[in-house]
Amino acid sequence: MKEIDSEELKRIEVDLLSAVDAICRQNGYKYSLYAGTLIGAVRHQGFIPWDDDVDIVLTRPDYDAFIDYCMNNEVPFNLVCSRTEPNYGYLFAKVCAKNTIIQDNVIDIDGVDLGVYIDLWPLDGLGDTRKKAVKTYRSTLFKRELLVAANWRGFHRSKTRPWYVEPVRLAFYIMSRFCSRQKLIASLEKKFRKTPYDTSEYDGVIIGSYLEKEIFRKGEMLDEVIPAKFEDREFFITANYDSILTQVYGDYMQLPPEAKQVSRHSFKAYYTDTEASEEPSAEGEAELSKG
Repeated sequence: MKEIDSEELKRIEVDLLSAVDAICRQNGYKYSLYAGTLIGAVRHQGFIPWDDDVDIVLTRPDYDAFIDYCMNNEVPFNLVCSRTEPNYGYLFAKVCAKNTIIQDNVIDIDGVDLGVYIDLWPLDGLGDTRKKAVKTYRSTLFKRELLVAANWRGFHRSKTRPWYVEPVRLAFYIMSRFCSRQKLIASLEKKFRKTPYDTSEYDGVIIGSYLEKEIFRKGEMLDEVIPAKFEDREFFITANYDSILTQVYGDYMQLPPEAKQVSRHSFKAYYTDTEASEEPSAEGEAELSKG
């Protein structure tokens, strides 16, 4: 198999993003680039130089509708989520490039057909007051941390968290060895859907890494989206990007210390077909499917 280098990985991810964008436009699903991808769009007009992640966020109703669409229509990528892969251990979906595969020595992806991917995150309803939103968020925190640890092949030091968090991470890792990922996912998704999105005044990316900083007033994220340059194309970002990024990251325009300018990925990516790099891109196939 031919290994995919960093620049080719990014090209594939942007093609995947174009395919997702086309489906969202066609069906009226609102989305925004999110997390490091949103910072990249605003600060660098593309990827953060040391990063190769792509994350987007949709409301829970649009997220579920997107998954339903992909499961019932021919799409130019592989959709991976808990509904399509029984061994998949995450609470968000991945859109994966066909004819690619990843191998990971840190994260347990055995039995899951994963290729080069981008992540789709749901924005869940949390309640009609800030107090209720925080309570709802905190009620799932323990199980969410347990699920994160359950996906590790073995215990490993974090690339981004301080050293004093390691004993807590180790405790969760040990407990996770006695848990079922599938039962944790079923329990958490049931809890997430218990608070209806449409009647909530607050929403949030419950599965994010920045805890209660990722709780927002409903509508702040996706009521209004605007086009923004990302690499050589345009995608949608929240019109409130400044307030959202400031709330989550603080001074997001300031580069982090050099020691923290590292990719979080622990995998290597490969083509499974030696001719894959010469096939039509996901963007091209999406455009063809639109006629």
